[in-house]
Amino acid sequence: MSLIALYSLPVNPGLSPGILQYPERRDVMSNDRVADMLKGNIAVVFFYHAIPNVLGMLAISSSGVVDGIFVGNYVGHSALAAINIVMPVFSLLLGVGIMFSVGGMVRCGKYIGESNNEAANAVFSKTLITVSLLTLFFAVSGILFIDQVVTMLGANETLAPLVREYLFVMLVFIFFLPVSLCLSFFVRVDGQPVLAASAIISAAIINIFFDWVFVASWDMGLRGAALATGIAHITSFLVLMFHFVSKKSALRFSWHQKEWGEMLKAAYNGISEFANQLAAAVVILVFNWVMIGRFGVEGVAAFTIMHYLFFAEQMIVYGFSDALQPIISTNYGARKLDRIKGFLGLASICVAVVGLSLVVMLLSMPEKLAGLFVDNETAATMSITLAFISFSWPAFLWNGFNVVFSAYFTAIHKPLPSAFVALSRTLVLPLLLVTTLPVFFGDTGIFVTFSVAEFVTFLFVLFFFLLMRPDKVVHEMT
Repeated sequence: MSLIALYSLPVNPGLSPGILQYPERRDVMSNDRVADMLKGNIAVVFFYHAIPNVLGMLAISSSGVVDGIFVGNYVGHSALAAINIVMPVFSLLLGVGIMFSVGGMVRCGKYIGESNNEAANAVFSKTLITVSLLTLFFAVSGILFIDQVVTMLGANETLAPLVREYLFVMLVFIFFLPVSLCLSFFVRVDGQPVLAASAIISAAIINIFFDWVFVASWDMGLRGAALATGIAHITSFLVLMFHFVSKKSALRFSWHQKEWGEMLKAAYNGISEFANQLAAAVVILVFNWVMIGRFGVEGVAAFTIMHYLFFAEQMIVYGFSDALQPIISTNYGARKLDRIKGFLGLASICVAVVGLSLVVMLLSMPEKLAGLFVDNETAATMSITLAFISFSWPAFLWNGFNVVFSAYFTAIHKPLPSAFVALSRTLVLPLLLVTTLPVFFGDTGIFVTFSVAEFVTFLFVLFFFLLMRPDKVVHEMT
């Protein structure tokens, strides 16, 4: 569906052509769900938003893991490595979209808390237009210069054809991923977290189903895996679009916007999320170079498996932190100090439980977890994967707190500390450590990188939180 067709859905005749308007339009602040963010029971409100969001993120992580299982078992470990080679491209594309989406969403939440309906609608419209146009630009550029991109990613002669095959199909469909994520952020701040989760879950189910059809049954290889993912993104996009063309939506889209400089403010406020994605792109790229140079294709495959395990845990953690952001930003706009503290405490407890649970699994059954992605014939890949697990599990004790407090800093409009935390844990420290620790500790220095990076970042988080406690930032607003 083109961008024009996307906004050519039926509207009432005779109304202003520049604004999508519907009968029985609701005032933003008349939304009972938004009022609950400000007045409802803290635990009930938090879990009402968090549970569907976490379920949605679980669907994403399970879909990604199942994708890796299908590719690893039906196509081979070289194909598994090729997927990881491509990941920096999509991290960069997502980073741009998420930067504007999260920044726009928290500004929208603040306006809702202040009962500024017009400003909330304007931010929503400008954010969606910006993300859509930027995504189209990057997707078309990637297709036109695909051979140069494959070379830049560092694929060797074995992986280059597989990387190109997967990348081309993904770029054809990539428009729907950042735009769907943008829509999901605003669906949540519009008081519909269940719908946002439903869109994600629907996409995950579709992805798994078509993985089975295209990869396992029809033997389409990486092209089939990419096609399954693309169809899943379209599914999520369509489910979310129905909300904004229905009477249930309090936010309304308009093409005619002024003061586009606000998008710079949104980008500034969402810079930590961009930093997360940019850092992921760079770190994955560098780690791929290191692993392929030190261990060959098997090393990249092992890193890919470890990445899937990190991805699964991080998706759950992000489920809690993403649910936290619109709640915190709305209560921050309304100066609700005690509620901010309560929501932040609940989120911290939840991510601690998630991290400890995964640590127990990693320590008790590492072979079974690694064996999901590779068979017994790939002994080299299995051995490297188990070494990664044995030194990386402490990272899960700290990374949940780092993500939650980075989200908290963003929600209270403190983007620089949030960006510092994000860059420390996902870019600066991993790159510094992966290039220095192996000099002193050999291969062990590579495997321990993420654990050390997360712990040092946690110390930074404690420092920043002491300076930006809820009572302090709320007092500064009055």
